[in-house]
Amino acid sequence: MIQSILLAVDLSPSARVAVQWAIYLARKLEGGVHAVFVTDARLTEVGFYGEDARPEMVEAALRLRRENQEQLEAQGERLLASIKRQVEAAGVECRSEMLSGVPAVRLLEAASDSDLIVMGRRGESAGLGDTKGLGEVVERVLRTAEQPVLLAGAEFQDISRVLLGFDGSKPAREAMVYAIELAQRLAVPVQVVSVHHDDVIARRQLSTVEHYAEGHRIEIETAIRKGDPADVILGMAQPGDLITIGAFGDGRIREWLLGSTTEAILRAAVQPVLLHR
Repeated sequence: MIQSILLAVDLSPSARVAVQWAIYLARKLEGGVHAVFVTDARLTEVGFYGEDARPEMVEAALRLRRENQEQLEAQGERLLASIKRQVEAAGVECRSEMLSGVPAVRLLEAASDSDLIVMGRRGESAGLGDTKGLGEVVERVLRTAEQPVLLAGAEFQDISRVLLGFDGSKPAREAMVYAIELAQRLAVPVQVVSVHHDDVIARRQLSTVEHYAEGHRIEIETAIRKGDPADVILGMAQPGDLITIGAFGDGRIREWLLGSTTEAILRAAVQPVLLHR
């Protein structure tokens, strides 16, 4: 059951949208939000100086490091205070925490007691020249998180349907569980699609979801499609959809919902995407 939401925030516009998604889900699921801001310790590291370095150079470098760290911490404190006020004003319990270190590592540590991680699609670490890049922090969290991760859409919109891409893999079955739970608790329909060149295999995959949904007394619509999985899922996605997929597999090379397909969906979708590794 999704109850505790880890909200990863930074100073990017994408993070502001993530705050709205965290509030929305926490209200609908009657849960709480744990907002975390991580100052990247690597940004304030001082370079190596040899024995012949002048003392005033070392002193200046250390002073600059302290000033940078203080500035980052002040920005983080202001942001967390603003988010806490926003979340609590919506009637949701919120605790905030500022950490320092390697952002992805500290976020994953902080999420150890959370059921879901919510973060912006493009964090501060995303390349400036790539308007659809995910950034190092998002990439690492997606590849190592034990919990499902929801990447906020381009802008906030209430969820009106869950669109589940299903390939029968273990990550896809895990994603299915969260898709069905969210659909139940949000009272929205579920559309399931299997993309495969063999209709028999696709039908077998969809029967797994049908049996699970029947056991949980929820009706779903299913579809079999051929073609590129990313193109199919993106083509089926509608405004208000929550795209849900199992990502990155379990170490075996998979035909789809792995690597380039997952990345293509994340880069191109304007809807929020829920992934389970």
